[in-house]
Amino acid sequence: MAHEIIMPALGMAQETGRLVAWLKNEGDAVKKGDPLMEVETDKSTMEVEAQHDGFLANVSAFENTDVPVGEVVALIVENLEAAPQEKKRASEKNNNDNEQNLPNETSIKKETKPAEDFPAPSASNGSLDEQKIEGPSFTKEKILASPKLRSLAAAENLNLIELKKAGFTEPFKAADLSSLRQLSSHQGKMPLRNNATSLVSKSSFLIFMSEINSASEKNISSELIFASFISASLRVIINSEIIGIKYKSGEELNSVLYQDPDKFQLENIRPSNNDIAITAEVCDLTATDFIQLSGDINSDINFTISDFSEQYMITLDWQPNKISQQNALSLLRDLSMRIKSPLKQLL
Repeated sequence: MAHEIIMPALGMAQETGRLVAWLKNEGDAVKKGDPLMEVETDKSTMEVEAQHDGFLANVSAFENTDVPVGEVVALIVENLEAAPQEKKRASEKNNNDNEQNLPNETSIKKETKPAEDFPAPSASNGSLDEQKIEGPSFTKEKILASPKLRSLAAAENLNLIELKKAGFTEPFKAADLSSLRQLSSHQGKMPLRNNATSLVSKSSFLIFMSEINSASEKNISSELIFASFISASLRVIINSEIIGIKYKSGEELNSVLYQDPDKFQLENIRPSNNDIAITAEVCDLTATDFIQLSGDINSDINFTISDFSEQYMITLDWQPNKISQQNALSLLRDLSMRIKSPLKQLL
């Protein structure tokens, strides 16, 4: 048994609809509810879903062609071998109808005109052989993604198809951007992320923190000092006017945002209430028993700070297609020197 798929009417006065894309190949198995094709009118675009289980057969309309409302554009059959003999494609049928409506004299002239006098088909329409043999074009991969992710991916020249190949669930969202970056960098034969670790004596840092707290009425935590030092190092290496830092600390590793903490006196640094762009993330493990923690990393630059006996262990993790190894190592060295000799930060 064959079930017809027709060009739907998306508006009351609509006479034709444009078939933008086929979402299934001819011969594919389909289930009820599967999207089959994308249709566009002057006011909207919609996906036409399968109303029956079976196989897509007798596709008779090309992509990017206007098809009359109610025209049968394909069939869903229970068995491909039992599919009816293929009908003329809608675009070919329309052309034949137009030819039949021409005056007789014009028709005779067309028949007697030498074949070499006819212009060759334009490249934009493709050759006639391609239209008859190739059938509808299925090179356009259908990907469901949020407008925000599409915009961000386009700005970084990233291809959403990588998420689909990796098995991520559609529709893709902005939160998948970090994964897309990693997949794209891997496709370019680059490591997903690079990292380097530095061990820094913490004696001078602890003395520095003790002295500034003695001179200040407010308690200045190591978090504020680290945030200020990291912001200053980032500003030197990546030459950015605005530095946004997502800082995770405490036993529960709760996070706060700091904007340009190096531009303030230590006692005046406050978490930011604004929705700011994140330049780097900091995972401060000094209040825990851990020295490393892997997991959700959403920024191109990530610092981990932990206690390591009489030293701080500073690990820098970075995205190689966003910051070069030379700059990353310079960033780590600069931060290590600030922690090792904190008084230089104030000079």
